[in-house]
Amino acid sequence: MTKIESQIPWVIFRLLEQKFAVSAKQVKEMVKMPTVIPVPKAPDYFRGVINLRSKVIPVIDLRVKMGMPSFQKEIQGLIDLLTQREQDHKNWIAELESSVKEKREFKLATDPHKCAFGKWYDTFTTENRILGTCLKKFDVPHKKIHSIAVDVKNKENKNDFKAAFKIIEKTKQDELAQMILLFEEARTLISDDQKEIALVLENSDHYVALAVDAIETIEKLSLADIEDMPQLITTQADDIISAIGKRENEKGLVQLLEVASFFEDTNIHYYTTE
Repeated sequence: MTKIESQIPWVIFRLLEQKFAVSAKQVKEMVKMPTVIPVPKAPDYFRGVINLRSKVIPVIDLRVKMGMPSFQKEIQGLIDLLTQREQDHKNWIAELESSVKEKREFKLATDPHKCAFGKWYDTFTTENRILGTCLKKFDVPHKKIHSIAVDVKNKENKNDFKAAFKIIEKTKQDELAQMILLFEEARTLISDDQKEIALVLENSDHYVALAVDAIETIEKLSLADIEDMPQLITTQADDIISAIGKRENEKGLVQLLEVASFFEDTNIHYYTTE
């Protein structure tokens, strides 16, 4: 373990549900991730470079470096999921309409909790209040859309096709249109708000930025509460994690990172600009 001073402040940040920390002494600044310019033929964990106050700084995707799924891919995956769920409901309405025209059974989900979106919606949680408020708006129109299937098929069984198609058309114009707007709003909120933080580190007049999910806090750790990383576990982050710290007030463990390892990476040295 690298020599660690007692009671120095640590910047604690999050990657997925795990907590990590770097010495605050080597943190130059923390900013919302600027535009990253990719560098050709770079390692997968090397995101590219940013221009921060006239300094060209390399960016390490710390999730990828740690063997975790990329934050960018995770967010894009969520956006793609919402796009597919939007299309599902367009297809749902179209299939209901076709089943009436062709006088056949409608086999798609009539229970809003059993469609793909409903299953996701019932379990998804977010700490973003604005996004949470947006998602709550889905509840009424989503349930309304699924509820019309029984009414429509009842009208069909009574040969009242005009009434059946009227229900479908009204739902297209009202609830489905509302859902489409909400899907677009949710995707925009996710895209605009879910930004990584660039944690800029400094070492001998060189800089490197770590892409992290969020900064949690800055706090001191007692030297007595810092232990070497157990040797029983071998991971691809062994050269990065120097120790384990126990936080006060039962806040759990935090993995302490060796800042020098980011500047010893030959790939990063190659791209670093003073």
